Amino acid sequence: MDLAETAKASRNEPGRFNTSRFGAVYLSLEPDTAIRERQRNEGKGQHPCALFVVSLSVESVVDLSTDERLEQWGLTRADLTSDDLSCTQQMAEAAVATGVQAIVWPSATGQGSSLAVFYDRLTDGSDLDVIQSFELSTTVMNAADAGVPIATIHPLLSTYTRATISP
Repeated sequence: MDLAETAKASRNEPGRFNTSRFGAVYLSLEPDTAIRERQRNEGKGQHPCALFVVSLSVESVVDLSTDERLEQWGLTRADLTSDDLSCTQQMAEAAVATGVQAIVWPSATGQGSSLAVFYDRLTDGSDLDVIQSFELSTTVMNAADAGVPIATIHPLLSTYTRATISP
């Protein structure tokens, strides 16, 4: 997976925390959150696909998991799930202008956390690498779509369910 190309391509379809001026690689802190986000954004039945495990180290991250942090950035919880992306995109523009390299927020699915990494803004002290990929067959995705936890289907994924965010 070419992460630089992924970030560049995201400029063509701006998301919650990126615009046509800067791209992002969208990640989830938990494997099941990635599956739920896929279901939410693309629907069920789009098979096969892959789940990528990454190693990430950034120097500057904004964590929007508390109401206080949301308020500091002029956002509400409703902005994190709204179909109107203008507020979150404006926040991202302000954050990127101050050197922020990633934003983490509660997933719009209601469980887990999502992360936008501004790949082209990473500095020498930052890193984002794919360390493993899991091909998810139609059978696996049908089970995940039915609610089976992905780590149950792919037990090795249970070793990758830890993430730490340091402000």
